[in-house]
Amino acid sequence: MSAQSPARARVPFVEHLGIRLTEQSKERGAIVLEKRPELLNSWGATHGGVVMTMLDYVMSAAVRGHYGVDGGVLTVDISVGFMSASSSSHILAEGRVLHSGQSTAFCEAEARDEGGKLLAKAIGTFKVLGERK
Repeated sequence: MSAQSPARARVPFVEHLGIRLTEQSKERGAIVLEKRPELLNSWGATHGGVVMTMLDYVMSAAVRGHYGVDGGVLTVDISVGFMSASSSSHILAEGRVLHSGQSTAFCEAEARDEGGKLLAKAIGTFKVLGERK
């Protein structure tokens, strides 16, 4: 699977968290986040809200890659299940489009620690608002 060079919509909140897009292709989106003290919960694991943001963002990146748009993807619905806390130095997330219509995409995503342990899984529905290339 060859990745396109990651083009992305500018999302200031995602930039603030330090989430880095590593792949955006027709097949998937992938991101990585380095653990920092300000992103932790009270017991030293990456906060669930940060992980949920990662899953939302990686699914929207997958939609952008799948449809060939740089911006204009709106989250309609998202559901996240948390399996385990992360104490590793990095979290990786991958998202895929499961089904795509003319302007709506159904997606899934997983977040894992650097050892591959599943941290959380999400499903979501996204609306494509941007123009296609």
